Amino acid sequence: MSVAEKSLTMVLLCLSGSMMYWMPFLSEIFYVPMQDAFGFSKTQLGLLSSIFGTTSLIAYFPGGWLADRVSSRKLITVALTITAAGGGVFSTLPSFEICVLLYGVWGIATACIFWSAMIKATRKLAASEEQGRAFGILEGGRNSVDMVTATIFLAIFAFRGGDGSALSETILLLALILLFLAILVWSVMKEDRAPGEETKAERSPHSMKEISEVLKFPIVWLLAIIILSAYSGLWGAIYFTPYATEVFSLGPVLGGAIGTGKLWLAFLAAIAAGFIADRIGIAKAVLGSFVLMTSGFLVFALVPGTPSLVPLLLINVAAITIAVYALRGIYFSLLEQGGIPIAATGTATGIVSVIGYTPDIFMPTLGGVILDAYPGADGYQLLFLFVAALSFLGTIAAYFVYRKMEDRQVANPT
Repeated sequence: MSVAEKSLTMVLLCLSGSMMYWMPFLSEIFYVPMQDAFGFSKTQLGLLSSIFGTTSLIAYFPGGWLADRVSSRKLITVALTITAAGGGVFSTLPSFEICVLLYGVWGIATACIFWSAMIKATRKLAASEEQGRAFGILEGGRNSVDMVTATIFLAIFAFRGGDGSALSETILLLALILLFLAILVWSVMKEDRAPGEETKAERSPHSMKEISEVLKFPIVWLLAIIILSAYSGLWGAIYFTPYATEVFSLGPVLGGAIGTGKLWLAFLAAIAAGFIADRIGIAKAVLGSFVLMTSGFLVFALVPGTPSLVPLLLINVAAITIAVYALRGIYFSLLEQGGIPIAATGTATGIVSVIGYTPDIFMPTLGGVILDAYPGADGYQLLFLFVAALSFLGTIAAYFVYRKMEDRQVANPT
């Protein structure tokens, strides 16, 4: 594959990796308009998100198995087409029951059909020594697409009147973009090599015995812990805006500016982390990011929030954001470092995702319970202390990975 073909494929992966998730997460941008247009309560919107999250979690493992048997080109095309078709139905502002079905289908499309295929396609694009930058560019690219599309969709929604009809038109436009992306992926992405053309090391593990061999790789379980801890940090960072406004007495505009600043840092941190990781070592970069993230959440957990400490707030938010998105940009490149065969990438990704993304289920509920039980600064300090504890768990897992990589280099110097 030429450099131009690799670059175009990466662009398509970034676009698809962002746009695939707009349908199920539309309420993050259009929460109130969705309530008004669909007539749903907050509880109903929350239930839809829970249905998507639960379905996704169940679908990750079979999705990994599928990615090792069907080409990424086919899977990504099918996932985009299914999501687009669901978006067409969604644009009619259907009943709650139909939406329940749609969110379940989107959970299957994203987790079972799309996710592991995207990870495997990214891994195949780069050489062993360039895995960090490949995954960093993927994550940074997805974040940049998120920023641009959020701005465009909001502008279109406002221009069309900001009512239910405008929301319907925005959803339909999103569905058409997804369909167009499906056509592009099918036309541009290269088909994976046929089984007869693969090397022995690249063949898919077809038997349960061979799959059980994949489960014996320590990196699979260590990476699951690393992702769980890093993803918990991402959920902790979601509370920075209300924390700044409620505890540090910042106005809503400044609080919102923190959220916007996070988006820009996320884009830059993920890409920079990929290049840095390839230079100093992926395991070392993951460990360093966890040390920074753990320290940052400990600061928020132990230091009382007062308006006089706003500079500390801004510095610490920046530090944690850089650490969180650096981790998101490079942790999947540990598959290569851990010796996972390319053919088993999907299976390994499915396993670690089932465990690693469980914070989608427990973190929103836990955060709400803690903040309701302990209003004000105390609640946020307890929440950030819990996140710091999970982050420390990730630090331990990252240290074990780092030691394994160091021992391997000593045993096999090159």
